[in-house]
Amino acid sequence: MKKFRTLITPIICGLICLTTNSCKKIENFLDKAPGVDVNESVAFSSVTNLDIYLNTIYKFGLPSQIPYRDATLSITGPAIGNTDVYHPTSDMTDESDLSEQSFGAAIAWNTGTINATNIIKNEDYRFYQRFTALRQIALFLKNVDNVPDITDAYKKQVIAEVQSIRAFLYLEMVKRYGGVPIITGLYTPGDFAVIPRNSVMECFNFIVKECDDAILSGALPVTQSNSLKGRITKLVPYAIKARALLYAASPMFNTATPYLAMPNKADEKLICLGNYDVNRWKLAADAALEVIQIAPSCGISLVNVAGNELGKYPVIDRSGPLPTSPFITPGTVPVIGNYEFSWAEYNNSEIILTFQGYPAANLGNAPWNLFAPTSPGTATWSGLNVTLNHVKKYEKRDGTKQDWSSGGSDLDAIYRNLDPRFKQSLVYNNGYLAVGATVFELFDNVPLNKNNIAGHWMRKLLPNRYRTGNNVPLDIILRLNEFYLNYAEALNEFSTASAATTGSASAPVIPNNIYDAVNYVRARSGMPAIAGLSQAAFRDRVRNERAVEMAFDDHRMWDIRRWLVAEDEGVMRGNMLGIKIKKNAGTPVTYSWEPYTFEIRTFTKNMYLHPFVLTEVQKGGLIQNPGW
Repeated sequence: MKKFRTLITPIICGLICLTTNSCKKIENFLDKAPGVDVNESVAFSSVTNLDIYLNTIYKFGLPSQIPYRDATLSITGPAIGNTDVYHPTSDMTDESDLSEQSFGAAIAWNTGTINATNIIKNEDYRFYQRFTALRQIALFLKNVDNVPDITDAYKKQVIAEVQSIRAFLYLEMVKRYGGVPIITGLYTPGDFAVIPRNSVMECFNFIVKECDDAILSGALPVTQSNSLKGRITKLVPYAIKARALLYAASPMFNTATPYLAMPNKADEKLICLGNYDVNRWKLAADAALEVIQIAPSCGISLVNVAGNELGKYPVIDRSGPLPTSPFITPGTVPVIGNYEFSWAEYNNSEIILTFQGYPAANLGNAPWNLFAPTSPGTATWSGLNVTLNHVKKYEKRDGTKQDWSSGGSDLDAIYRNLDPRFKQSLVYNNGYLAVGATVFELFDNVPLNKNNIAGHWMRKLLPNRYRTGNNVPLDIILRLNEFYLNYAEALNEFSTASAATTGSASAPVIPNNIYDAVNYVRARSGMPAIAGLSQAAFRDRVRNERAVEMAFDDHRMWDIRRWLVAEDEGVMRGNMLGIKIKKNAGTPVTYSWEPYTFEIRTFTKNMYLHPFVLTEVQKGGLIQNPGW
């Protein structure tokens, strides 16, 4: 067998092994999918076996919001240490900073030391898994017609499912690397193939076609039963397509001049679309609106219950000393707001798709426990410190900005007046993590260790019943709120006239304009409407809205890169801020605070796209991204 000379080399060889059963193992990531005998005569001998094989495609093929760590997937790539596999993308941006005492050295993205040899262990954990999934999908499509007991309707459904997964696979690669090789077939022994990168245009067109084919099949179910949650439904390919078109319209790709020049100008098609076309924004807006329009017929809607906009959290009595008993009585659940409900409650109406590949394990186990501050006042903290850079994005309840520039004497007064999404997303001084948790005292009078660097901690992603026996992690991949904001952003960029439109007073479920879209999302959290902004001012507001509404949801990293603002001060470069909190003497108890810089980060232009893994580039035939 001849050696293939691209990124796809081991993957193609793996496909050959599957079709001939004659190859020796080449690399760990060629091992067969967990729980599946890859012998075709078994895998496709019945619908039951087909479904088992399909489950592995889901596990390898769908993205996960939280970096996935599981022994059954670790075989798909080079061995990486436990200190590498827990980093969420939020700690590579202005959202947060991962506790470094528990996780080792400073994050390579923040020190500017990310490179082509450490990219997998420092973000792209699924690099090899995606190509394993592509192999599985190709084999699936080759053999699905041979399953003896499959009905025509079910065959069409599962084909649409894997097409949707393949589209998502390519979107995940394009947002990281730009153009990548498009692999859809199987290869035979003796073939010699050098598979180059496809252009960004070809990749986006492929993603859209896969989604359109899945949509036009008409075979996907409107919804799935509770036992099948996590499988593709009718709305999913619409959502993948809409997100892809938004990325294609964004400054990263929608340009004739890429963020960095390639040595060979002809190769710039690998990292940009070659021209700016304002109509790409219109395509993105139309696709996002289509998701919103179809959602109700699929049982999908924003969580928006009258009277539950603000959330009703217990309030500590400030007339005396802090209570020694738990802040929240164990076994009770405070009334949470619409916003928290939308990401914390299983199978709620806002969720379009979740990743269900995790084994049944208590939420106190990895990786979830490492995103939660666990023991205040001790040396065992983990979790994500939330930067003041991010906290600044939460407006006051009247929609004006909160001034965090120079410190103050009553921190509680600020907290009481912030956007309700603040308390539903963060642990703050004298706030709580979950049911049964005690008060988090984050002032410096308490013997905290160096990990309390920012003055706030993330609690989003950790359901309210965290550590109380709910054993299935909730990892949301697609949620409806995104598409309201996608629509607003894209339509604003398409037409300056749209920014002058005034939204309706009641912000309808199906938006008539950009203001309706944003205001409906804001209203369900008790925030006032916005209106009458210029195109540039609206751009700033919708970007801020994305930062707040989709905080810690694995959007920020890709948003700031597609907007080409990652190098701006305080985003992925420059000063990362926190606050120092001091308990004041006297009654009632108050807390003073002051901002300070806890870290200065580095970002260079080559970091706008990931480098391809060096060992793959060295095989020849694969053009590296600029600056690496």
